[in-house]
Amino acid sequence: MAIKAIGFDFDGTLIMSEDKKSGEMASVFNEKFGITKGVKKAYEKLVGTGKNRNQKVDYLFKQFMKRKPTKKELQDISNHFGDHYAQDMGKCPLFQCTNIIKELKEQVDFMFLLSLENKKEVKLVAQQCGVAQYFDSILGGPTSKVENLHEVITKHTFKPQEILYIGDSHSDVVASKKLKMKVILLGKKHTYEKLKEDLKADFVFSSLCEIPHSIKDLK
Repeated sequence: MAIKAIGFDFDGTLIMSEDKKSGEMASVFNEKFGITKGVKKAYEKLVGTGKNRNQKVDYLFKQFMKRKPTKKELQDISNHFGDHYAQDMGKCPLFQCTNIIKELKEQVDFMFLLSLENKKEVKLVAQQCGVAQYFDSILGGPTSKVENLHEVITKHTFKPQEILYIGDSHSDVVASKKLKMKVILLGKKHTYEKLKEDLKADFVFSSLCEIPHSIKDLK
């Protein structure tokens, strides 16, 4: 079945953000709660799990504060983190070969961008970095990855097999396959460290630069 829509994960796929994000979260917990150690590493372990920002904060609170965050604390942390995320990513640390977005867009009916970060922040960063123009829709948190992908199917009346999603984590594969979409998994680690989730990916490439520039070559 022909591919009619392509989706890109944002963080870790198109833009180098994960190290910055873990550092910012560590800074937030240091400034607001005096916790100086462990947060950065704990956050890094949450990368690729499919948890949105609020879920990550909730997890970190349980680990370091031994309780759940209040609504105000959750909102304060989200706002503080979001401001720094938009500022840091506004410098546009894009991966090489992002020109493939433009080339693939010309071959499909619909192109979308998806992130677990706040939707407004993702839109702002995508605009600042000059990639927003290639996407018909930009989706983000706090809505889950599966819910956002499901919206693409229902709102735009595509069959799951007509959608190709490109991501860099196991959660991208799990979410895509839960909805029966095709998926490309990126990352050198996936080319030699085959986990159960990796084996469900339709294609595995070490980077954006290895993805064929023609959809017809994805066989």
